[in-house]
Amino acid sequence: MFKLPKVLRYQNFRRLYIAGLTSELGSFVSETALMLLVFELSNHNKSYLGAARAVFLFFLTIGNLIGGVIGEKYNRKSVLLFTNYIRIPIIFTIIFAKTPEVVILCDGLIALFTGMYNPTRQAMVNDIVPQKDMNRANALFGSAFAVLHMIGPFLGATMFTAFGGIKEVIALDFLTYIVGIYFIMNLTYNPPKQEVDSESFFSEIKNGIKYARTQKELFAVISNVIIEGLVLGFMFPLILPYLTETLGASKQDYGIALALFGLGGLFGGWASSTILKDKPVGRLIITTLYLEPILMGIWLYTASYTATLMIFAIWGFVVFVRITNQLNYVSLKVETKYLARIFALLDLGFVVPNILGGIILTFVGNQFATEEILIVVCIAFCALIFPRMLFSDMKALFNLNNETVDRDTSIQDKI
Repeated sequence: MFKLPKVLRYQNFRRLYIAGLTSELGSFVSETALMLLVFELSNHNKSYLGAARAVFLFFLTIGNLIGGVIGEKYNRKSVLLFTNYIRIPIIFTIIFAKTPEVVILCDGLIALFTGMYNPTRQAMVNDIVPQKDMNRANALFGSAFAVLHMIGPFLGATMFTAFGGIKEVIALDFLTYIVGIYFIMNLTYNPPKQEVDSESFFSEIKNGIKYARTQKELFAVISNVIIEGLVLGFMFPLILPYLTETLGASKQDYGIALALFGLGGLFGGWASSTILKDKPVGRLIITTLYLEPILMGIWLYTASYTATLMIFAIWGFVVFVRITNQLNYVSLKVETKYLARIFALLDLGFVVPNILGGIILTFVGNQFATEEILIVVCIAFCALIFPRMLFSDMKALFNLNNETVDRDTSIQDKI
């Protein structure tokens, strides 16, 4: 008889997990298709890809700022429902878009409410899952997003190419939102008790930043995420033109490459909760971080689509081991009253420099060859990452112990 993984036997976590997996699947499918739509409507102008990424991440930043606060001030279940409902009319607007500018704006609005959704959901996981099983919950969510990376881009690219348009992709996106809403509505959730009097919106943001600055290990994690965000702000929009123009691959091949990245990530999430579960969290974060610029260098050096498939699978494994253990760090060390704000700061630490990279790319994208830009980015990645082991915050992260903060167990799921 098939048995669910132990953490999925927590009824409310199971509903939250399924809701996240289904509704976000639609987002990954549509995001890939929207990039292809922008590329097509702009007559294959790479600058529009950079602009699309910058707008998406700008709105995601605003959403994170709002979500980190409202996820603590209001019932988290209500926040999740609202952000799912509001994205539905926006996705249908894209069907009538005739210019890349309209598509980019709609994509940005979707990102705004996605930014509110993500830190709220992750904080809610820490509310309902007992501390002893948080590493399994984080690994399972990490694996879920790996599945989305694996299936979403492939489906998005395949559907856009096969149907020659965006309507079928939007229909799938809509159905996944409906399924997500259904499972969230059936979730039983009692918000944690407020430990202090409610602060103003800007005070809560300020205090969350102050808390992050006083924790050396957390400061190291956020600093590393900032570097990753800057690098990917340049790299991600250029994967499509690099594969299609430099390596001679098709749009569907692009989807397959991203799918293999997701497959590697699926194994990375699994490994984090099994063979790597007893390894020190800080050392896993640092080791995987240092592997990423090496993998990027090998990818560009080989300049082969076949090698791209292999490297992206390994890269996905490495990235999702790092992401899962970053979540484990927050679950182990961050006080409950700061959870949503710290998850929001982690998202912000990624998206703000990502915006900067996307903006710069809009100006230089058509002035230099795609391969030239990626080589410069790879060199900068190495220069920004490798010297950091000399810094005190990185040493503190490397020597991190696995002692945990106390949580309110009265609101947690029971099997």
